[in-house]
Amino acid sequence: MAGWHARSIFHFILPCTNVERSMAFYAHFGFEVIKDNRDVKWPEYVGDNFNMVPGAQGRAVQLVLPQDDELQTRIDLIEWVRPKWGNEEADKPLEERLPRVVALLTHNVHEAAKELTAKGLNATNPIRGPDPSIGVEGVICFEGPDGHIVELIEYFPGQLGSNTESLPRRGS
Repeated sequence: MAGWHARSIFHFILPCTNVERSMAFYAHFGFEVIKDNRDVKWPEYVGDNFNMVPGAQGRAVQLVLPQDDELQTRIDLIEWVRPKWGNEEADKPLEERLPRVVALLTHNVHEAAKELTAKGLNATNPIRGPDPSIGVEGVICFEGPDGHIVELIEYFPGQLGSNTESLPRRGS
């Protein structure tokens, strides 16, 4: 056994074309800004670390769900300004698109769906569920301004993760 281990996911980066617009979208799901780095000039090595152009720069904010514990999973929204980022999936036909999904374990997903659609957020489809065969109380997805999908999912009590054992298998 190694003398180290990862403790949790600390943050992951979602690129965006307008950080303020993306902040407003994620606020609908309860995310709050915990760190505002929109005016920070990043060190030269950041681009090297991320296998990008040396001196890469971005306008960034770090978001968190406030009810999370001390090992909060954070989202870094970064509007890359050097190099400029564009959503390469946006112009592809649906059959060629690959989603970028943030799945949020949700309490009372049916109420969340009603509230968010009433606020004008567009779901990719109406809420699905309940589905006892896989243990899902409900699931609904919303597309953000840069094509990222936020999936809200609620499982039946005592279950964490979809029950896929009874689903067909490829090649069977």
